[in-house]
Amino acid sequence: MSPHKSSKDASKESLRRILIVENSYRPGIGLFIEKLFKSEKDPMLESLVVDSDDVTKSLTKYKPDVVILDVDSLRHSNALDVAMSVREQYPHQVIVFSSDRANPVLVKEGMVAALWSRAYWLNQPTKHHAHVLPEIRWAFHGKKPLNSRVLEHAASETSHVGRLTPQQHRVMRLMALGASNSKIARDCKMTLKAVERTIATASKLLEVEPSSPDKNHRVMAAMVYRRAVLFADILEAEGM
Repeated sequence: MSPHKSSKDASKESLRRILIVENSYRPGIGLFIEKLFKSEKDPMLESLVVDSDDVTKSLTKYKPDVVILDVDSLRHSNALDVAMSVREQYPHQVIVFSSDRANPVLVKEGMVAALWSRAYWLNQPTKHHAHVLPEIRWAFHGKKPLNSRVLEHAASETSHVGRLTPQQHRVMRLMALGASNSKIARDCKMTLKAVERTIATASKLLEVEPSSPDKNHRVMAAMVYRRAVLFADILEAEGM
């Protein structure tokens, strides 16, 4: 869909231009997806792989119907940052996160929910290459809406963010950015014990699930916090 058109308009159009974004210093599955599109031998279907630094220029010049973000190449946080910048420039742009890894459901839902709408996750394209183009077409035509329970969960997390103190926000923000407890302690002028207590208290307020053999509490807390804050920003920007 053209960034200037609504999702309603897209239902009347055909998928034509696909922009694939990755980090040129860390090549991922972008070229693989581009080859899949070319193998369709559809003269009307175009695809272009660009570096994340060239997204703004490419959006204006190429006017893609769908933007695919190579999460494995960009990494999760950078992919989300690029997605948010795309949405700021073109609020109606269809965005597809794509990863060849078996990402946790919380990661997938968190990144998609952060964009509120017209966002989708393309799972393991090289493993399920026959489904790549059909799924992108479904996303383009709005046939893959975000599960309402995901939005409800994200909205619930957003309300939890308001319970955190400024110090808890500082600690959780640094942790969500990948800082170790020792770095957080230095930056916030706290003891390691105080950092641990702050993370534990904030995680409880955010209702983060406890650790288990299959789940890392610290990673989950970072993702919940990041998603909740980003989703709160989206709601505020939308005036909701």
